[in-house]
Amino acid sequence: MSKVVLYGGRGFWAFDIVLGVFVKYLIDAVEATGQAHTPFLAEAIPEWRLAVLYDFALTLKESWTPLQKQNVIDFAEQACARLAMRETISTEEIVSWPFGGDEHIFHRGLKEVRTAPVIKLGRAFIALLRNELPNTPEDEAWWFFGVEDDPCTVGMNRGGQL
Repeated sequence: MSKVVLYGGRGFWAFDIVLGVFVKYLIDAVEATGQAHTPFLAEAIPEWRLAVLYDFALTLKESWTPLQKQNVIDFAEQACARLAMRETISTEEIVSWPFGGDEHIFHRGLKEVRTAPVIKLGRAFIALLRNELPNTPEDEAWWFFGVEDDPCTVGMNRGGQL
């Protein structure tokens, strides 16, 4: 039900279906530019898809050059802008998106996904890449995005587990 997004030893947790919607829009933004075959994106996109479909963290590469990182930030901003054009996305639409072979995002029984939490998650993704994600108010807590009252925090034990 939740996934972790990591970059540079920091990160946040996200509601999996909301993360899936954001990643779909992020990939769409990349593909719209024709840059999906750029080597670093050709490597990243399948990893993003796997993280959404399976129990993997969405790990953003610290090895990206400043230009590559800025490109991903630009794509994330484009994804947020496109998402802002809608209030909701029906689960019928979400499960119709081919996300890797015959795999699709799991809807968790929802009837729709509101885009406001998806955009907040996208902004957290951008802040994480810019090293601007604020610290949580509590020690040993991580931000959680993807719900209506986000950001909220989740307590973590010393090993980084929920």
